[in-house]
Amino acid sequence: MRRIYPTDRHSAGIRRLRWAPTVHRPFFRPGHFARRCFLAGIALLLSTHLISAKMPPPEFGADPFPGGQPLGGGAGYSAGPAREQAVHQADSLESLQQALARAKAGEVVWIEGTVDFTGVRLEVREKITLAGDRGRAGSPGPLLFARHTGNEYFIQLRPCARLTGVRVRGSNPLLKDVDSQKNDPPGYAISCADAEVDNCEISQFQRGGVAMFRESERARIHHNHIHDIAAYPVVLGNGTGNGHVIEGNRIEWAWHAVSSNGSRGSGYVARHNEFRRVIRPALFNQSGEDPPNWCLDTHANTGKPTQPERPPTRLVVVEHNTFLADPGVQVGDGSDLIQAVGRYPKHDVYVGAGTGMTTTVEIRGNRFLMHEKSGSTHPFKPYGCAVRLVGLKGHPDLPDDPAPTADVWKVTLGKNSFSGAR
Repeated sequence: MRRIYPTDRHSAGIRRLRWAPTVHRPFFRPGHFARRCFLAGIALLLSTHLISAKMPPPEFGADPFPGGQPLGGGAGYSAGPAREQAVHQADSLESLQQALARAKAGEVVWIEGTVDFTGVRLEVREKITLAGDRGRAGSPGPLLFARHTGNEYFIQLRPCARLTGVRVRGSNPLLKDVDSQKNDPPGYAISCADAEVDNCEISQFQRGGVAMFRESERARIHHNHIHDIAAYPVVLGNGTGNGHVIEGNRIEWAWHAVSSNGSRGSGYVARHNEFRRVIRPALFNQSGEDPPNWCLDTHANTGKPTQPERPPTRLVVVEHNTFLADPGVQVGDGSDLIQAVGRYPKHDVYVGAGTGMTTTVEIRGNRFLMHEKSGSTHPFKPYGCAVRLVGLKGHPDLPDDPAPTADVWKVTLGKNSFSGAR
């Protein structure tokens, strides 16, 4: 087994600007005041940039996200289109369907108000943007609502499409009410094929929030708030590629946060996200056991190669994320991990076996929640095992896994932080 080390990052050089100040001239000389104010502003911006460039980012955790956009989007998010850029507007299901049908590549469809699209599958075709004003001037964003009817993929995003600044809500109860209210049939909120989902709030679906499948190789899911979804807020299904980026999101979860089928050629980069574990409904434990609910999960996959044909490799990159838990969640100390009732197994990063595959795992710069009373001195065993790579043996920083070796592992572990602070 060989170690892989992260690629060095080099900051771009900064070109120095030099000028000679004019002497013996009054600052308020007519015709020169505006120019001097402009130059003073430029100097201030340059000095601010130089100071910020010298300040190292926080060593661990999600904040601040590069580029200055807020985690989870919403107030302060500035990377979305403005209403003035929209070619089409919609405030009803009929007008939305017409606008999506008329829109051409590169155009923006702007949605306002609340649209109930129960029983209708919305398709956002290639290079079209469906947008709203979430976070602008305090707006929660327009609401796309659908009652589950058993159909999957309520919104389909085609390659290079974009969904931004909207709320997408299903009809399932909030997780705190799951034990007392009946769920509607399962269904994924959004099917994303090499598209972009950003600055959205996605909630109350049974089976998934954003899903990528075999037609998707490099989707980008960023700056969303995803919550109250029973299983798989973000999921990579069978046959998907390994170029997916999941970043800047706030994901509240009770049964996985990001899950991958683990098929050949699959993988993702999860960076600068906040993952917050919430209390798991008792309905999830009908078997009487306490099944695993890993945060970043790659399933074991020993099946036949999928279509399209992909190389026998898998990729999991986990960097600068924050792993937290609500106060009501009991964090096990690892001694009775599986047997204890009410304690949640603690593999925040879990990669199952992939027979005949080479699996690359890189983990650095994260802040993991550890058990408050844990006396562990092992950095990756603060509450049982923050990271489990099934079958891995012989790594200097991770304990040997008891499962039979099934993969060729390429593992890079950078510095990570373990804290009892929620």
